[in-house]
Amino acid sequence: MSAMDFKKNTDLDFPRYATPAVSTKEIDLLGLLDVLLAAKKRIVTIVLAFAVVGLAIAFLIPQKWTSKAVITPAEQTQWNTLRQMMVTLQVLDVDAKVSRGDVFNLFIKKFQSQSLLEEYMKTSPYVMSQLEGTEVDPLEL
Repeated sequence: MSAMDFKKNTDLDFPRYATPAVSTKEIDLLGLLDVLLAAKKRIVTIVLAFAVVGLAIAFLIPQKWTSKAVITPAEQTQWNTLRQMMVTLQVLDVDAKVSRGDVFNLFIKKFQSQSLLEEYMKTSPYVMSQLEGTEVDPLEL
């Protein structure tokens, strides 16, 4: 087929095509804005009321939380780096007496919390059994 065989078709049959349906699910943004502006006093009042209630709760309710930690001595893989440094120091004729138990005990000594110790003393079954025959109030510990 050559380009000359095409004929220009300008006759369109518009009545056969349906008109686009008008959607009834449209949102009237200006109407929505009018409703929001009319209720602005109520909206601001509710937001401020909840903000005041939230602040009151945040300041009046006592803070309570608990945490627990399990501290274990260093494992062999964690200890290897320090042992390599100790070997290097021994080559330089520096004698540092460090053992895994000593490091663990030093860690516990340095980071021991006074408040946790007091709490432990109040709730420890061992301490309570030792104080069983005495006239000591457990809450005074």
